[in-house]
Amino acid sequence: MIDYILFFALLAVALLAYIFFPKVKPVPFNPRNKCESPIERRLYDALAFRGYAVSTQVPCGKYRIDLALMGPRIAIECDGKAYHSSPEQKAHDKKKNAYLKRNGWQVMRFSGSQITSDLGKVLQRIEEKI
Repeated sequence: MIDYILFFALLAVALLAYIFFPKVKPVPFNPRNKCESPIERRLYDALAFRGYAVSTQVPCGKYRIDLALMGPRIAIECDGKAYHSSPEQKAHDKKKNAYLKRNGWQVMRFSGSQITSDLGKVLQRIEEKI
């Protein structure tokens, strides 16, 4: 008898959980979701629209590359004014550039204002590297 009570109690709990907790659909992976700033998303969108396979936040040693074109090994860094204007951050960026170059990457840096105001020229410079 206790087995039946336990069985139906567990069944009731499972039924209530099914009713009150909606199913969560998994979100398909999109590299764009890993972009950390609006300027990264803007450049990612422009490159993806042109048909390039763009990877985001690619690990390289102790660093991460904002946007990467893996085939030609181009590391694209999007430098917002808030995070890349201090002397300390400029020194960090210089060390990062040197490290990436030693590891076979061509490094390109673009400011937020370049990406925002002259995206066409930014894309042209990237395509010249390819």
